[in-house]
Amino acid sequence: MGISIFKQSRGLKQEIDIKEAFNLWNMLRARYHSTDTIRLLKDMTHDRDFTMLLTNLVNEWDKHIQQYEDAAKALQLKVPKRPPYDYRTSAKINQVTDDFIFKRIYNDIVAQMYPLITAYRTSTTNDMLRKIIRNDLEKHLENFEMVYKYGKLKGWMDEPPAYKTSKSKLTEALTTGEAFHILDHIAQRYHQLQLTQFFLSFAHDKEFRLILSQGIKRLETEAKTLQELCLKYEILLPSRPPVSTPVTIEPESAEDSFMYEVILSGMQSAIDLHVRAVIECIRNDGLRSVFYDLFATELKMHESTLKYGKAKGWIITIPIYSEPV
Repeated sequence: MGISIFKQSRGLKQEIDIKEAFNLWNMLRARYHSTDTIRLLKDMTHDRDFTMLLTNLVNEWDKHIQQYEDAAKALQLKVPKRPPYDYRTSAKINQVTDDFIFKRIYNDIVAQMYPLITAYRTSTTNDMLRKIIRNDLEKHLENFEMVYKYGKLKGWMDEPPAYKTSKSKLTEALTTGEAFHILDHIAQRYHQLQLTQFFLSFAHDKEFRLILSQGIKRLETEAKTLQELCLKYEILLPSRPPVSTPVTIEPESAEDSFMYEVILSGMQSAIDLHVRAVIECIRNDGLRSVFYDLFATELKMHESTLKYGKAKGWIITIPIYSEPV
């Protein structure tokens, strides 16, 4: 029997807030639908390797479903109905091609990414539940990478418009969407860098000032990486923020808690930005790796920053979920 991370401590019941209750229910619903789709379609595939890939994928999702189900049971949460255990058919319909099945499942994987991100960043009360969702999110991106590369190898990925420059040929081709994501990322990094420098001038708490200083160093490093990508692919660079943002007064209304909320919200927006870039980088594998590394770093920084805010009491309190008596 596995060890539950939701065991009661000193007779106290584990608690989740109302948003986390929805997140847990919603992720189970989404996972049930996706695994049901794969189980229905995988017996219609023609390529043996593709069938094995789908089998491994549904087995991986079953593990996350089990974690969600265990959490829901421990937290006494209402859950959606489960789909059929499996499907069996020997029919091979020629019109239902592997190409069609791949694109249907690929789009489903992409669609699930966004409720996963929302569930992660809005689960702030129960750290153990957020950990389950975070692990699911990280693994889901790995699954996306596996499915994407297989589809690319098979020639099932659609080809977007190319980003064209005066160079006759680049070492690595770039799509118009990928070029935009580089520009979008560097613009956001410049904005966050200037805002963080501005807040550092007002912050009072020593630990918070240290977090802001570390954030500035990270943003500067990432901005430099993105600048080099812009030059490599001949993408017009936006203006950089000022080297510093001096402030001559210290208004009492500039509270650390308010500045913290803005910084945390910026991190959450950056997670969304990174994931969208990973999903839409479907030609340049090296560039996708850069965006994936940005995502992994942002996720780690968000987690530590969130826990710091909880310790300081700066996180918005959400009503605790409870079943009607």
